[in-house]
Amino acid sequence: MALSSTAAEASTSAELFSEFRHHIQELIQQRGFSNNEVIADLRSRGFPTSLTRLKLRLQAWGIRRAVGASGVRISGASDELVEAVNFIFHHTTLNDDAIAARILTDYGLQTTGRQVRSIRSRFKWLRRSKGPAKAAHTAATHHQVEQAILHGPGRTFGRRWLITWLRLHGFKAQQVDVANAQRLLDADGVTSRKPGLRKARLENYTTLGPNFLWCLDGHDKLAQYGMNIYAAVDAYSRKIIWFYCGASNRTAISVVNQYFNAVQATGICPRFIRTDRGTETVLLADLHFSFYVEAALREQWPEEDYELIRISDCYIYGPSTKNIRAEGLWRQQRFQCTGPWLDYFQALRSANLYREDLLADRVVVLFLFMPILREELTAFVRIHNAHPIRAQRNRSQHVPGVPDDLYQAGEQHGFAVNEEVLSAMQTTLPHHGIVFSMAE
Repeated sequence: MALSSTAAEASTSAELFSEFRHHIQELIQQRGFSNNEVIADLRSRGFPTSLTRLKLRLQAWGIRRAVGASGVRISGASDELVEAVNFIFHHTTLNDDAIAARILTDYGLQTTGRQVRSIRSRFKWLRRSKGPAKAAHTAATHHQVEQAILHGPGRTFGRRWLITWLRLHGFKAQQVDVANAQRLLDADGVTSRKPGLRKARLENYTTLGPNFLWCLDGHDKLAQYGMNIYAAVDAYSRKIIWFYCGASNRTAISVVNQYFNAVQATGICPRFIRTDRGTETVLLADLHFSFYVEAALREQWPEEDYELIRISDCYIYGPSTKNIRAEGLWRQQRFQCTGPWLDYFQALRSANLYREDLLADRVVVLFLFMPILREELTAFVRIHNAHPIRAQRNRSQHVPGVPDDLYQAGEQHGFAVNEEVLSAMQTTLPHHGIVFSMAE
C-alpha cells in the first residue's frame, strides 16, 4: 500500500515537473535563479518539491546554466555586473577580490571575489593560457610590446609598468612574455634600467589617510628648454592629484589655478599642503589658509580653538629635497618618461642645434615637442595611478596597493570647501596654464 502511494506521488511529481519545465528553464538560464530559489518559486506556485528531485530532473532534461551567452545572467549575475567584470579585468591588474571592491565603488553593485572568479571562468577570461592558446598569446604580446616601443611610451618602461600600460589599453600580458620581448627588441633599454646603488629609504613614511597631506613641487630639469612641470601627490595613496606641463610653472597665478581646479574636481581640500618656500607658493598658502578658516567658521569651532588657528595648522614649509613624495615622483618620472628627452635636448645643445638665448629656437622646440611630451606625461600619470605598489616586508607601516584605489578607500581627512567661496576666488584670477591630468 505504501509502495503504491509512493509511486503515485512520483508520477504526480513527474507530471508537475513536465508542466513547469519551460518555466524552470527560464528561471535558471535566463534569470539566473539558484536551485533553492527555483524551489521557493515553485512552492509559491503550489508545487512543493525537494532539492534532490529538482537536481535529478534538471540532469534528465539536460538543463544547465548558460555559459558565455550574451544577455544571459550567470549564477545570479546581471548583465551590468558581467560587463563590469569584463571591463575591469581587462583594463586593470587587480585580483578578483580587488575587482569586486572596485565594482562596488565604481558601479554600486554588490559582488564577491568568488562570484567574479566564477564569471571569469564561465566566459574564459583567464589569467593564464595553455597549449596553442598560450603560443598565440605570446606572439600577440610580442607584437604589442613592439608597437609600444616603436610608437608609444613603452621604450622607457620596465616590464611591470609596460604590463600596466598594456592592461589600461585592454591587453592582458604575462610578465615573462613582456620581459622576453623587451630583451629581444630593446636589449639596451633593459640594460639601462638595471638598478644600481640606491639611497637608503626611510623605515616608514606615514600619514593618516587620503587627503591628509598633499605634497606639491615643481620640476625644472626641462626649464632651460622652456618646459616646466608642477604636480601634487597625495602622501598616503601616492596618487597624482594633478600634473601640469606648460611654459611656466613658477608663477603664483598658475599654481593657484592648478590648486583651484584640483579642489573643484575632488570636492575637498587637503588637511595639509607641503611645499618649499618658493615665491610661487605664497599666494597658495594664503588661499589655502583662508579655506581652512572658512571651514572652521562653518563648522562652528569653539571660540578658543578658532583664536589659536595659525597657518602652520594647515600648511607645511620645508626644503624640496625633503619633500619625499614629490622627489620620489620626479625620480620615477625621469626613469619612466623624461630621461630620454633630457638626453635628446642635451644632444641638440652639444651639436649647437639649440640655443637658449635665441627666441626662435625656444619657440620651435615648444611647438614641436611640447604636445608629444604632454601626451607621454599623460600616459605616465595614468599608469602611475593604476600601477600597484608592492608590499615591503622591512617597512612595518608601508601601505601597498593601487594609488587610485587607496585614494578612494578609507577615511578621508580633508575638509569640504564652500563652492561659492571657491567660485568667487576663481573669478578674481586670470586663466593661466593647462592642467591636463587631475584626480577624478
